Amino acid sequence: MKKLVFSLLATAALAVPSSAWAHHGHHHHHALAKLSGTGTTFGAATATASGSIVGGSLESGTFAATVATDWAKAVNHSTDRGSLSCAPATATLTLNATTTTQSSLTGKTCTWTPTTGSVVRAFFGRSTTVKAILLQKSDGTVKGAAFARSGERKRH
Repeated sequence: MKKLVFSLLATAALAVPSSAWAHHGHHHHHALAKLSGTGTTFGAATATASGSIVGGSLESGTFAATVATDWAKAVNHSTDRGSLSCAPATATLTLNATTTTQSSLTGKTCTWTPTTGSVVRAFFGRSTTVKAILLQKSDGTVKGAAFARSGERKRH
């Protein structure tokens, strides 16, 4: 049962829609940019991604990201459904729209290797003003989103 729960959590962490991730923490976030592009493998120590801004408040433009992952410090978990490996990472994310915004993010890169199916890699990171997620499929395509903090969450 423990292995099944871990496997489901690992899959959910890598497949969760970026809109759901936006409401994590003590602040509201709005989608600054929805991203779509391609990249070099996030499984390497250094990777890049670039493409188009396809939605969010910026609506259109381009993005570029550089991700550096310290795989020597990876934490690995295996189950009968696959393996998950996560390591500390940093990234620089540049959004080019009506203005250019550059953020230095700190977080982690994870690789989910299912026993059946294709490898999925993801970078999750944040700065003081931006959170971002970049998901990479085995074919090199990258989807993601950047969220900007918009203020304190209202107390219920």
